Amino acid sequence: MTDAADNLSVPTWRQRGRRVRNPAIFAACALTVIWGGLPQLPAAWGVRFGTPYLTFFSLAAVGAAGFFMLLNWGPIRQPRSALATFASILLVYVATVGGLVAFGTWYYPQFETPVMRAARPAAQENAAEQRGRAVFLNPQFGCFACHTIEALGIRGGQRGPDLSSAGRQAGARKRGVSAEDYLREAVVDPWACFTPLPASGLVECQAAADPAKTYPQLMPPGVRERLTAQELGDLIAFLKSLRGAGERNGKGG
Repeated sequence: MTDAADNLSVPTWRQRGRRVRNPAIFAACALTVIWGGLPQLPAAWGVRFGTPYLTFFSLAAVGAAGFFMLLNWGPIRQPRSALATFASILLVYVATVGGLVAFGTWYYPQFETPVMRAARPAAQENAAEQRGRAVFLNPQFGCFACHTIEALGIRGGQRGPDLSSAGRQAGARKRGVSAEDYLREAVVDPWACFTPLPASGLVECQAAADPAKTYPQLMPPGVRERLTAQELGDLIAFLKSLRGAGERNGKGG
């Protein structure tokens, strides 16, 4: 009796081309939405997809399309030996795991302490600011897991706002409240004031949560319990010194 697999006809390249057309169209449409649509979402929505997220979504879409392409491809010649079978499995494993590791290495701020490029030499920082920078970069506290300081070359997480100008902006967040006191409150009691979205047109923080104009509150609680008074003071001194690219305490430098 002839095996059923022997009766399967291998499709021609033209037939295979027609079978992969729909997955290819799906991938093209998905990539268009991901790279053309998601970045256009209004900033007031409080949702921002950076390049790492867009890349991850793109890999997922292309992977799904590739999976369905293989399903539609038709019979594929099986490996002719145990060694070829093992090599095929190893190739799939290396490609899958290696791709995940490569993506994680590229998007390293979530997995390791970022390396700070010297945009502002340490000699320009006083002792408290240097200690505060060490607190910010300490994995035990994880500030960098959510915040970037682009002006200093600290490529951190994307969940929180860039703190490059935190010291300069802090003085205008609450009327009658100094920059130092505002920064301390923002770290210790994050629910006291909602930071305005960059495109909201607002400067002062909002006492009432307005989802259309404020970030959702993502700051972790319990910072006061995890930081000593010395560490908290040093962190505030460091954040207060952040004035933007090439500036320190309001002076060019």
